[in-house]
Amino acid sequence: MTLRIVYVSTLKPDVDETRVAEMVAKAAAFNQSRGITGMLALEGQRVCQILEGPDDAVNALYASIRHDPRHSGVAELVNASINSPTFEAWGMVRRPMIDMVTKALTIQM
Repeated sequence: MTLRIVYVSTLKPDVDETRVAEMVAKAAAFNQSRGITGMLALEGQRVCQILEGPDDAVNALYASIRHDPRHSGVAELVNASINSPTFEAWGMVRRPMIDMVTKALTIQM
């Protein structure tokens, strides 16, 4: 079964652009090795992310994010089984928040 989790959070003030770039690069490799794909959007310190992949892998990753001290106010917006991933060809990519909103309006939640 394939799972989609969408969440929002706020990065701590000390997480600057350099740290974000490092996090994204590390996460992309980690996620790819576990069959997780998705989209990450940032606007200032606000984060919105869509995670898709095998149930166990996505649930474990989301649990890790919820306990990551770099994030605060983690709130789950969607947790749903899906027939096929939307971001299969993308892996994990970073996009502007407006792209996230546009994509979210076009995928079946």
